[in-house]
Amino acid sequence: MCFIMIIAFTAVILSMCLLGGCAKPYSEPNLLPEDETEQEEYSIYSLSMEHIYLRNLLSHNKSEIKSIVIISQTNPLNEYLRNEFIDDLENKGIPEEVIEDWRKENKSTRLLQRKFDLSYEYHLVTRTELDGYEADSFFSEFFRRYPDSNGLISVSKIGFDKAKNTALIHVIHSYGTLGASFNFIALERTDGAWGIVRRISTSGL
Repeated sequence: MCFIMIIAFTAVILSMCLLGGCAKPYSEPNLLPEDETEQEEYSIYSLSMEHIYLRNLLSHNKSEIKSIVIISQTNPLNEYLRNEFIDDLENKGIPEEVIEDWRKENKSTRLLQRKFDLSYEYHLVTRTELDGYEADSFFSEFFRRYPDSNGLISVSKIGFDKAKNTALIHVIHSYGTLGASFNFIALERTDGAWGIVRRISTSGL
């Protein structure tokens, strides 16, 4: 399952590159993860964001991979308005211990750095900057500042099982007047590599 998904998204990336949409490397260099734990976390962030980003491009028939803007602070738990939906994740096949760890982790937030491994340009933006935009013209201001962007992504912190072989993350991709998508991503580690095993839409939140 994971192998098929990886092959499929690799094909998408290659096809978009042939259409001239692959972005050039961003001028600001990436930082290196400090240790193996951080490396795994940023691998999960990168894989999950890229999965949602490319899926949404296909959904809206966009052939060009532009840059993405990532909020540098993770979403706090109180931003999830219908927490009863989280309680239903176990019925979607997510282990209870992973759900509880995800909920515990997201009682606080973390600041993200330029340590993602993505195949397109990306920018980090602070919540302070975004809070300065006028609410009624938010995306007009956003796309004025980031005209080369295909939207704004924010993520939760990651929940794990005790063995650190199963992970859960929530990803929000907002793309202006076209709307936004809200998704939980479940991942599993096999032979040392993380792969996506399930996407659960929460766009009804």
